[in-house]
Amino acid sequence: CLPIAFGLWRFCKSAMPPRVRYKKVVLPSAPSPHEPVAKPRRPVVFQPPGFKDELCAFFRGTGVDVECRTLEQILKWDDTLMEVCHDYIQWLLPTDEASKFNSDAPILDPECQRIFREDPLIRRNLKRGAQRFMTFLGLSVDLEQMPEPLKIVKAANFQKRMLMCWRGPENHNWKRISRALRCFGLVGMENIQQALLTCLEELIVEFPGMVDDKTIGHWLDEACVKSKLVHSITPGYVAALLGSPMMMSSLCKQFFSKYDANGDGRLDVHEVTQLASELDASLGLPSDALDEASVSVSIASFSTDGMLSAEDFPRWFAEALKEVIRKGEKVKVEPAPEEKSDSQFEHVRPEYAMALLKSQHLLETICKSYFQKYDKNGNGELEPQEALQLSIELYESLGVPPDFVTEEQIAASMTAFSRDRGTSALVAEEFPGWFRYALTRYAEEHRPAK
Repeated sequence: CLPIAFGLWRFCKSAMPPRVRYKKVVLPSAPSPHEPVAKPRRPVVFQPPGFKDELCAFFRGTGVDVECRTLEQILKWDDTLMEVCHDYIQWLLPTDEASKFNSDAPILDPECQRIFREDPLIRRNLKRGAQRFMTFLGLSVDLEQMPEPLKIVKAANFQKRMLMCWRGPENHNWKRISRALRCFGLVGMENIQQALLTCLEELIVEFPGMVDDKTIGHWLDEACVKSKLVHSITPGYVAALLGSPMMMSSLCKQFFSKYDANGDGRLDVHEVTQLASELDASLGLPSDALDEASVSVSIASFSTDGMLSAEDFPRWFAEALKEVIRKGEKVKVEPAPEEKSDSQFEHVRPEYAMALLKSQHLLETICKSYFQKYDKNGNGELEPQEALQLSIELYESLGVPPDFVTEEQIAASMTAFSRDRGTSALVAEEFPGWFRYALTRYAEEHRPAK
């Protein structure tokens, strides 16, 4: 056995590679204190790609993204590749926020935003990228011709794209849509942003429950708050608002911020009147019947001081939207409207009269409107005949018989408030005191008719 074992050992040894002998490494000795010591090289700080030069070159067609892809190559991708690849959308639709999923994503800083607003070639190619993204979502729009008004609608293949691009839960394309809304606002393409938001709201109404409320609120924040853009109201959007607390809350913040002109955190009667008028006009409803008096009546149900705070405004706005829907239904059912009454007091109720007596600010606001309305000759004074008409209409709205007051009683009461001028006519400064007296007399002697 030994000869056999020895033979096998020699065979294996000859088959093995020759042994490598490594040289002994001698470490350098410590430097002499008299020799100059070289300073260590300063490490280069890494900067993620996609800053001004790289991002601008990408959209000018002279550069590539971090994966060495050109814009033209990305635009030729099919929908499947655009769905499964996740690191191109940050280049196709850049924003000013760092991506949580792609550390190499570009940043659209303020200098880049300025260039994107001014460079025609960059803007044209950005629109091409947006057009390709809309097609991927199953939407149709012409961003090359940019017709007015710009409208984004469902494409013929929208139903086929719904499962991949729209259905939840937590569809990652919802985040891509948020990115697109923010991008358009940063580069000055608010018309595209508004058209996309309008299309999204139509889809929300048509497919309820397809997108969760949190995402809807985020879309509204990106499109409206960040770009200081307030969305236009449509009938379908009103229906969606009343069914979505998240959408309602977001829109209330937008409208409150827009119409709080003095920035005091409260909306006065004039500001609320302007809001209500534009709300009616956006829905194609006549707004000439709105005035500060009628608006004050609606405010009184939610605030005793005649002004709406940020906490009161959502409740008032919800009721205003419901009233708008009722108006719209009335217009559809009755094409020929009835003759409008000249009375300013058709909405005054006993509880509102009590609110007026408790709030000096609300009383002065509504008195200004009434004085202008009933000063028929425009001489700046309210005469007894004019005050009599005002009193009769006021008391009728409160359920009091018209013969409750006479012209002689009106003249006598007005003389007491004319500041010893020896006349029964009242100027604008004297009218609120007399009007308070008329309301107080009603409160003391009558109760509203049941």
